[in-house]
Amino acid sequence: MSTNRRVLAGIHASTLSFFREPLNIALLLILPALSIQIYGVSLSQFPDIGMFAASGSLTTTGRITGAVFATGALAGVLGLFQMISARNADHRLVISGFRPSELVVSRFTTLLVVSLAISAISTATLAWLLSDTFGAPLLVFSGLALAGVIYGLLGMLVGTILPRELEGSLLLVILADMDNVFASGLFNIDESITRFAPLSHPHEIVSHAIIDGALATAHVLPTIAFIVVFGLLSVGTYSYTVSGGDA
Repeated sequence: MSTNRRVLAGIHASTLSFFREPLNIALLLILPALSIQIYGVSLSQFPDIGMFAASGSLTTTGRITGAVFATGALAGVLGLFQMISARNADHRLVISGFRPSELVVSRFTTLLVVSLAISAISTATLAWLLSDTFGAPLLVFSGLALAGVIYGLLGMLVGTILPRELEGSLLLVILADMDNVFASGLFNIDESITRFAPLSHPHEIVSHAIIDGALATAHVLPTIAFIVVFGLLSVGTYSYTVSGGDA
């Protein structure tokens, strides 16, 4: 079997495995919209006494923050589960002649499809809730998709290093939550710190797209840099693992 056919077979199998689970579909449809609404409503309850550093509406900031968090955290957890569930099967596939890189590409492609679906739902929810201020839908979708890819790769990395569903999920959610605090812009945190928060750059892309209808060009390269770094780390560690390096 050629490399292309092996990759396509892996993509088909892993994507079908994900979408045949009703719980996965439910999470995909419900969690992003629920998170966006909860964040928006929660922040709107705070009185305007100068507690937060956000210059715009707290409701808008909350909904943007909720969208970025939901997209990143959900993609990360799904990436984690995918790596854990596929671990033993992929080890056997490597013995059968598959290359580790082909397997990683298959898993990542499935994760990319899922991230795009989550981003589309989050974008539609934001467009509905923020119809008065919603700027550039395509840029919003792109920013959310980038957040999903970053945390999806991070989830793959965590799933390879820490192949435990409970511990890995808790770690990813805690990381995404802390990351979101830095990214939200609600607090006066020095930029020299926030620029190292993976979600801060996609958050700025989404925020600028909604409020200004423009691309936050200064945050595009840092976002791509995070994707490249997490991509290389996840590919390297998973290839080492399924090849028997952790035996």
